[in-house]
Amino acid sequence: MSPSSNVSQQPLVGADPDPLSVVHPADRAAAEQAISRAFLSGVPQVITCRQLRADGRYVAAQFRADPGYPVSVPVEPMVQTPDEPWTAVDAPGETADAIRAARVIEQMHGAAFALDPTGRFTYATPIAQTSIAMTLEDLNRPLDGPPFLEGGDLGWKLGVHPDDYPGAADRLRQCMRSGEDFNYEYRVLRATGDYVWHRFSIRPTRDPGGRVTGWYGIGFDVDVQRKTDAALRERERELSQLVDMVPSHLWRLAPDGEPIFFNRRMVEYLGLDLKDISASGTSLLEVLIASTVHPEEQAVFRDTLHRSLQTGDTFALRYRLLRHDGAYRWMSSKAAPMRDRSGKVLQWYGLCHDIDDQIRAEQEALTREQQLRRLVDALPTQIWAADADGEPSYLNRRLSEFVGLTLDDLDGDETSRLQAAITGSVHPDDAEAVGKALAHSFSTGDAFAMKYRQRRSDGVYRWINGRAEPLRGPDGAIQQWYGVSFDIDDDVRTQDELRRTQERLATASQSASLAELSASIAHEVNQPLAAILANSNAAQRWLAADPPNVDRALKAVTRVAQDAEGASEVVGHIRALFRQTRSGRSPTPVDAVIEEARGLIVEETMRRRVVLAISIEPGLPKVSIDRVQIQQVLINLMKNGIEAMAAVTGERLLTLSARIGGSGVEIEVGDNGPGLTEPDRMFEPFYTTKEGGMGMGLAICRGIVESHGGRMWAAKREPQGARIGFALPLTEADE
Repeated sequence: MSPSSNVSQQPLVGADPDPLSVVHPADRAAAEQAISRAFLSGVPQVITCRQLRADGRYVAAQFRADPGYPVSVPVEPMVQTPDEPWTAVDAPGETADAIRAARVIEQMHGAAFALDPTGRFTYATPIAQTSIAMTLEDLNRPLDGPPFLEGGDLGWKLGVHPDDYPGAADRLRQCMRSGEDFNYEYRVLRATGDYVWHRFSIRPTRDPGGRVTGWYGIGFDVDVQRKTDAALRERERELSQLVDMVPSHLWRLAPDGEPIFFNRRMVEYLGLDLKDISASGTSLLEVLIASTVHPEEQAVFRDTLHRSLQTGDTFALRYRLLRHDGAYRWMSSKAAPMRDRSGKVLQWYGLCHDIDDQIRAEQEALTREQQLRRLVDALPTQIWAADADGEPSYLNRRLSEFVGLTLDDLDGDETSRLQAAITGSVHPDDAEAVGKALAHSFSTGDAFAMKYRQRRSDGVYRWINGRAEPLRGPDGAIQQWYGVSFDIDDDVRTQDELRRTQERLATASQSASLAELSASIAHEVNQPLAAILANSNAAQRWLAADPPNVDRALKAVTRVAQDAEGASEVVGHIRALFRQTRSGRSPTPVDAVIEEARGLIVEETMRRRVVLAISIEPGLPKVSIDRVQIQQVLINLMKNGIEAMAAVTGERLLTLSARIGGSGVEIEVGDNGPGLTEPDRMFEPFYTTKEGGMGMGLAICRGIVESHGGRMWAAKREPQGARIGFALPLTEADE
């Protein structure tokens, strides 16, 4: 074949899907051989042949034949150009049969050749010659003295890899001497300079007498196959190494469950391989279950695995597996089937992970949690926890038993757990205040602290001191709320009884003091009064005498005047005793006095369910006052306001404000009680609006305020209640 070297780049006819349809009939055999070589070798073949152009003329153009299947290794196409030399013998002699056989093979695969009985080439297809850039003359050229069969070398030696030639040549000589078939693989030097693996098969032709008359053969390009096999072996080695290095046990089962593979780690763990297990009379799987799975888990392991094998469902189980040293360790195993396209299970692939340390850690954590829960339940207090948004998430046993509720009881469709807990356990009079206080804490993160009444499981309400603090994460965000509730009902009742006892003692003490004071005053005043009476009687007798003794009567009247003056002095001394003086006054912050008074009255406000709202204007100056006396005034006014709201069923609001006014620092106390009917008489001695009141408190307060140079007032509060206030003047020192 000697096609033209002129390769056209003009467009060819491409409408026919058969690529051979545009190839010149005389060149189709070469194109078909290229297709066959590409399919067999996996190497794309590029030849030059005449192909039909769109204008109806044949031009020389490249024809490429691809394998038609994917190749997993890089492959360069084998290109045959039309100007590459090749030769043929003129007289084949008795090798004509071998040449004919080679040409038959050439029709299917190409790259066929023929040899004479001495080992010289008598035929080689053009592609066979051009691919290695050697003509028949080059192949048959003697390289040394002896003939080939006697150990000499011919030119084709130069086209074989030096490492492969001695073995290939010796085997070929042996076959030619004995008439055996030649089958051998060795690397051939291509025209590109690359050594490429080929598989050669050479067969003899014989005459009727059985004498070898020649040899015909073919060389298959197996370089892609060899490289693919090597790559597959390398990937298999890497995969096998990966499987063995995975820190878990990997295994495979046949469709019926029989084990067929353990990775190295599993073999090392068990201390045995599949080949080490003898299973006479029973399945290998049953032997493994009986010898490696903990006796307490064998039944569930067997049932679970058999169920998966029957249904094809994923296998998953935790169980204890015997280690080679005799220790059982917890494992977590999972296995899934590999199926063919029809869904039939081909194999089971499983993974077994050692979770013994995890199980032990979980058990220890569970034990610690149980111990902590028992401790929390044993504590003599009520403990609860809530989510970051305030929804209850835990109630200890004592709290659940106290209120007769559990978390499940708090779950409802219409209300939250928190609202259900407040509604179901807090006294109706306290529920609104508790809800507001908790909502404030949950929204701001401030601690919760409040005293309120909580219903016990038997329906009795008892006073509770509730407190809660947030648990924050590293970023400061609230993660959980933890709260405690202390039953202080006995303490509250004791304090109430103590307060009442103190009040009774104070009243008795005041009565005793008043009686003692009265006796003292009577004693001091009675002496001059008795003298006045005696002298008055004497004067009457002297004047009634006949004749009247005026001189003696005048003397008696003089003594009456002297005794009256003595009585006046006694009263003056008593008044001086109670007269307010300026000693003990000093510049004092008004807000500090208010805070101290609030601290003294706060227990009373909580007990009476009164909300105390204090408003102090910033920057108030200090005022020169007797701290104790002004504190007494504040407490008296606040107590009056608290007592005035005793009959109020709704919110009881007591306000206290302090500000700068025209008269100095003005302090006012307000309430939302029934209000005042006669505000102008509020400060009169012995005037009272309280049942059993003496009517002296506000009169004394006004006396204290006025002794400080201030004034007091009383007014109605709109829409309901009363306002009572006082003003303390500022001195130059105060300003």
